[in-house]
Amino acid sequence: MTKPGAQTEDGAELAGSLLKRIHRAYDGLPGGERKVADAILSAPHEMAVWSASELAAQAGVSNATVSRIVQRLGYRNFESARLDARKLRETGSPLFMTEETEPGQEGRPFARLIRAEADLIEATLARVDPGVLRDAAGALRRARRVRVLGFRNSRFLADYLTAQLAQIRPDVAPLLLDGQTAAEGVAGLGPEDVAVIVGLRRRPARFSRLVQAVAARGARVLLVCDASLRGAPAHAAWTFTCAVETRTPRDSYAGALALMRLLATECAAALGEAGLLHLNAVETLREDLDELELSDPAS
Repeated sequence: MTKPGAQTEDGAELAGSLLKRIHRAYDGLPGGERKVADAILSAPHEMAVWSASELAAQAGVSNATVSRIVQRLGYRNFESARLDARKLRETGSPLFMTEETEPGQEGRPFARLIRAEADLIEATLARVDPGVLRDAAGALRRARRVRVLGFRNSRFLADYLTAQLAQIRPDVAPLLLDGQTAAEGVAGLGPEDVAVIVGLRRRPARFSRLVQAVAARGARVLLVCDASLRGAPAHAAWTFTCAVETRTPRDSYAGALALMRLLATECAAALGEAGLLHLNAVETLREDLDELELSDPAS
């Protein structure tokens, strides 16, 4: 008979992250081991840095109790469990990130935030190769169609770029419409198209497979990602890497947004007169349709 949460012969019961294993085993844990579980669940971000002795002290139990629970959860030893926590931290899981606070300077309560956001913008744009940027902008200008895709927190960045490019050239749209499957959107792509795919960390499963499928249709992929992405850049014609990690549980997209603006600006420059003509047509239609509020010069 297997203990609650212990590994079965085929290993199926213990598949999953550290927290998932704890929750699955929790009801069957003895008192001391439950204290260890509570300590981890109360501060999961600390698990990536705690030693076994520190965790034992935090839970008020012995080192032997810590050893018993990590083995019950299916890990060979404490270090294996800690490595699992570190992997989740590296992928940007908010539960495994440390919330750090720092008093602001007098009169500048947000000085640290301003500095951090500026650093991320600088770190992102410093990685941009001007030649690669010009080549990508030229491809965006020449493409028959431009399709843009982003999931989860990358979605608003994709939507922003779609809106910017649609003002300066025709046939720019999301790759997937609401309610569509990925196959339905990808199937329409061809060699004359460019697909801009935004994939910052905490991406959905099979993200790299989707990038590969887009490239297999012959479309050229412009990939915007962070440094944690593996595999997908091999299928992209251009890859731009953004700095997103902060010292808090929330990633910042200030650098990524600046990159999107830079891409749109460079594309407009590449389009030249054609881009201005398209923008003029858009603005004329906006006026005809009375779409935007007008400011009162007298106010």
